[in-house]
Amino acid sequence: MVFFDGMLPDESLEKFLEREVRPDIEFLNDCNQVIETMVKLVHRHPKYSVNQVIKGGSIGKGTAIRGHIDVILFVVLNNFKSVEHLKENMENVIHHFRDYLKPAVEREGSNIEIRIMGQTPFSLQFDLRSSDDSPWFDVDLIPIVDVWSSWLLGFAGGVQSTYSTMELKPHLRKYYAKSLAKLQIEFVKSMPTKVKDLICLLKYWKYTEEVQLTSYCIELLVIHIWRENGKPNNFTMKQLMIKIVGLLVTFGESTISFSDHYAPSDYIQELGRTPPYVLDPSNPYQDVASDPNMSTDCSYIESKGKQLQRKLEGLSEFSELSEESGCVVS
Repeated sequence: MVFFDGMLPDESLEKFLEREVRPDIEFLNDCNQVIETMVKLVHRHPKYSVNQVIKGGSIGKGTAIRGHIDVILFVVLNNFKSVEHLKENMENVIHHFRDYLKPAVEREGSNIEIRIMGQTPFSLQFDLRSSDDSPWFDVDLIPIVDVWSSWLLGFAGGVQSTYSTMELKPHLRKYYAKSLAKLQIEFVKSMPTKVKDLICLLKYWKYTEEVQLTSYCIELLVIHIWRENGKPNNFTMKQLMIKIVGLLVTFGESTISFSDHYAPSDYIQELGRTPPYVLDPSNPYQDVASDPNMSTDCSYIESKGKQLQRKLEGLSEFSELSEESGCVVS
């Protein structure tokens, strides 16, 4: 049964993933080499002391699919001792990185090419590629401060201290959210390979069917279902995919949260959350289901979900992934 656009008749999910969904290994390796070079250049910025560069996006989390590869470089700066201090200087910081990177790449004398695409209040956006005939891929560079070292040392109440500050200073929440992305990346990156396989398939479906769900929302929906079913090590893609689709066909009623870092009940009532909501496990103030990059029309998401549900009813059990298969994880 063909239930994904581009899938061949009688093609197994494993063969379909390998042929159509997973990124080309050689291209992915090239991307990683380019990113490593860029990280070294970021560390050499003459104006800033860079503590570390955290790699996020689909490459950093291991959920990249062909044609939709991106990376977010969270640049942890030592120059700023608080989120508020960074906020006051963010425009200049982004401007300095914008002026620095292109000449730095040219001085490097490598085959790397860069083109600056724009910027937001939080990030510098640019494209990279390894050579003239390689595809470009998207990069966001986001300056942040370290808000987590004190947690690891057991000081100041751990991550709850950050949430408390966000409660008291709502004007800083979006800036804190960038620093909390470290938890977000670790949350997805730690998932088993087969869970990432399912994420990749659903992301492919989202792009080919033009469903306005963010990639992060897809990741959280899949992880939620996997956890709700006991975090199985051995499962068929069909079993969990049907349950994921069950969420999609009633997406407007979704009430999904995670208790890894906070008690959701403390924030759902306080913030007046109503369905649909999908709370970020790293940030109680972020509802992924109301992301501005997503459609507010749940009926379209539900309609596309019903179409996929009908196709899945004809999926035979032999068209399953082997337990060893998986998305490429960088």
